[in-house]
Amino acid sequence: MPDTMIRRLFPGSNTHAGFFGFFENLRSQASRCLILKGGPGVGKSTLMGAVGKYFEEKHQPVVYYHCSGDPDSLDAVFAPEAGYLILDGTAPHIVDPILPGAEDGILNLGICLNERELTAHRAEISAIAGEIQGCYARAYRYLSAAHTLRQDAAAIYDAAFSPASRRALENELLSLLPGGPEGPVHHAFAQAITCQGVIQQVDSILEGPLCCLDLPWGFDADALLAPLVQGAKRSRLAMQLYHDPLDGEKLCHIRLGSRVFTTAVMMDAPSFTPELDKDLLRRAAPRLAFDRAVYDLTLNQAIEALAEAKERHDQMERYYIDAMDYSRLTAIREEVMESLP
Repeated sequence: MPDTMIRRLFPGSNTHAGFFGFFENLRSQASRCLILKGGPGVGKSTLMGAVGKYFEEKHQPVVYYHCSGDPDSLDAVFAPEAGYLILDGTAPHIVDPILPGAEDGILNLGICLNERELTAHRAEISAIAGEIQGCYARAYRYLSAAHTLRQDAAAIYDAAFSPASRRALENELLSLLPGGPEGPVHHAFAQAITCQGVIQQVDSILEGPLCCLDLPWGFDADALLAPLVQGAKRSRLAMQLYHDPLDGEKLCHIRLGSRVFTTAVMMDAPSFTPELDKDLLRRAAPRLAFDRAVYDLTLNQAIEALAEAKERHDQMERYYIDAMDYSRLTAIREEVMESLP
């Protein structure tokens, strides 16, 4: 089970349709939000990490939201007991204040940059930015191909899953919905496709009673989880919905009230397996093997493109780091830390 004081998730992922994130939903959870602006290398992630450490030292729960472009960096930090959120509001996840001053603050760390020095390197920075954009475009083309292959596998399993077997499993899972508590709906990713591969933070969500769905690769987990979400909506249960890292429109783990339904199979937790037509699957075995093999190849190519984008980003970041006024940044950071609740 996870350390309930510290959780690690992703607010977004690189998906078959491009970057997909839930920053606005994350913003809605906070009563006070500090939105950071500024280019690469200006200290946004470092400041967010310091804020998280501050609340840890106050023995308060902290959720660290990692960046899918660079999982060693942060996109947001949330202290739920204090209702305090600090997040990166720059592209590709631009966030603007809802109630400036009253609820939201904006901090532009770009004011610490020597713009004259950056202007001198404008051509180099622009060229690198174009290369980064090209790497991401290539990654998303590969992810689109991977998604198509997984959809083909899902179609096979859908055909092998009879309506009667589907209804029986759905009813069995629906019978496990808890009675409460009521609450809001939150969205995030417990896994993300990154430059370091598919990063798993599933341990952060496996707290409380578990129901594990033991599904073969390519099976559409959302088809089983969506009816549970609809049932939870009717009961107004608090929901934490964790989305598929390849397809942000779909789910692969959910917490409904106190119970977690997950596609991660855990020892000592009840496991549910769909009853599938074995003869149909036997005939489809070569097709499934092809889908999985080429899926792995295309996914790996996407990850390589994301890694190349990260290398280019690091090159561009050097220009910004060299142009930073760190004494001014330190003063700003101290001011932020003194203002924390």
